[in-house]
Amino acid sequence: MNEKNLIPNSERTPSERREIAKKGGIKSGEARRKKRNTAQLINAMLSAKVNAENEQMLKEQYGEAFDDAEVDINALCVAGLINKTVKDGDTKAFECLQSYQSKAEATENADARYSLPITDVTVDFVELYRSIHKVWENKLNVREIILKGGRGSIKSNFIAALVEETIYNDPQAHCVFTRRYKTDLRGSVYNQFMKTVIRHGKIDDWEFTSSPLVARYKKTGQMVIFVGADKPISLKSYNLSFGYVKLLIHEECDEMAGVEQMDNIEDTFLRSDTPALDVKIFNPPKSANNFMNEYTASKENDPQTIVCHSYYYNVPIEWLGKRFFERAEWFKENKPKYYANNYLGEVTGTGGAIFENLEVREITDNEVNAMPYFYHGLDFGYEHPQAFVKCYYDRDTDVLYAVEEEYSKRCKNSTFARKIAKYKNVEIIADSARPDNISEMNDWGFDVIGAVKRWGANKGRDYCWEWLRQCNKIVVDRNRTPHLAEELTKLEFELLKDCTFSSSYPTLNEDCTMALIYSLNRIIRESRREDLYEDENIDYEEEDDINDEY
Repeated sequence: MNEKNLIPNSERTPSERREIAKKGGIKSGEARRKKRNTAQLINAMLSAKVNAENEQMLKEQYGEAFDDAEVDINALCVAGLINKTVKDGDTKAFECLQSYQSKAEATENADARYSLPITDVTVDFVELYRSIHKVWENKLNVREIILKGGRGSIKSNFIAALVEETIYNDPQAHCVFTRRYKTDLRGSVYNQFMKTVIRHGKIDDWEFTSSPLVARYKKTGQMVIFVGADKPISLKSYNLSFGYVKLLIHEECDEMAGVEQMDNIEDTFLRSDTPALDVKIFNPPKSANNFMNEYTASKENDPQTIVCHSYYYNVPIEWLGKRFFERAEWFKENKPKYYANNYLGEVTGTGGAIFENLEVREITDNEVNAMPYFYHGLDFGYEHPQAFVKCYYDRDTDVLYAVEEEYSKRCKNSTFARKIAKYKNVEIIADSARPDNISEMNDWGFDVIGAVKRWGANKGRDYCWEWLRQCNKIVVDRNRTPHLAEELTKLEFELLKDCTFSSSYPTLNEDCTMALIYSLNRIIRESRREDLYEDENIDYEEEDDINDEY
């Protein structure tokens, strides 16, 4: 007995422990190869390749194992079985050979027809999985998949299993996972993929390294690569030794700097004309203003994009644990808004929505025809949009209706004027900060005046926003005023680091809203005057501001 083998591992040096583990791995691999030798040898002999060429093939494939006495004995057994089959017509010997041949073929072809285990798929992913295989077969022209959903909806589990399947079924395919920061990769997607491979009993077929962060499929050299988006320059020069990237997966993509950052990564990795997919995975943030929520909404009707939403309640309880479901039910009962975002993946808003009095619905032609008069507002712009809004305010019901808009980016004033030429006979109140534009509009036959902006002790802008918020209702129609409806729906107070909201109103992405405010400049200032006269503590300086002429 070798006394060295009796030394506890805890008393060995780190280098000794690594050397022992290395030797153990080598021996384990040799043992697995020897178990396959008999079946593969039979397969070769039955295929009439028992010659010098076959011998060389075996030596190249099995090395020293071919010279092992066990293999020689196995070869004799095989020869004996073949002899009994050919000379004596022994059916049992033939059945035995046939069984070994089937095992050999199954071993050789196992990966070529590997499919994602049914136990890895919930009802949310069935149709998506079918569509992905149609893409691989060139039967469906899709380039992008957006996977969204709440906590526990196994988006990442599904994709990890899909990556493994893709590697096994296409010997030229590689896959790439990204996150915004490289430091987040190992504890998330890297471990998730390793866990998936272990669950499927294939860990011995893979080599996982931490520098670089890569999982390599030993049989073919294919790689699953994990890269951070925080060093885009280093990614531009990334090259594969063979094959192409078939799956590019952006995990937690709402954390990225924007869609452009993912586009740059796609330009690096997806260059082949073979079918490939760009996959974006995220839990929708609360705010509709988040770039991934906006991007997803813009892709809903794109024929080259599949948007898939998954839910935790379609996952078997044993996968997530009973405690997960109990907590979800508690939040459902006690904090429904948190539950809707965190567990269902709904865009609920941050709680800082500015216009909670908004009603988005169809405004019929009969309603518009019954409106006795309208107000018109214009916000000038070029780099930021230029917007025109037509609206009606019902004083009796305190309801504001937006019925028409014109909206353009990088549009010359003269071009925009032609777009609203039918409104030359009505008063338009515009941004007074652009007197040159106002003068041009009047030269072209419009009746444009500048809005009074400096009033109410220079707090006029805030009062305008407050006036809109205090209306009984603001009714908008997405077909009539799509950009205004989008703004009013998404505008929120800024969420500060201490989780409180800023009291300042937005100064970006509010072009149509400002046009609406300008159109109502007279109405809002009259309302302010009435409020002041009803107040016993009138600020007369402010009253003078209100009585300024246009």
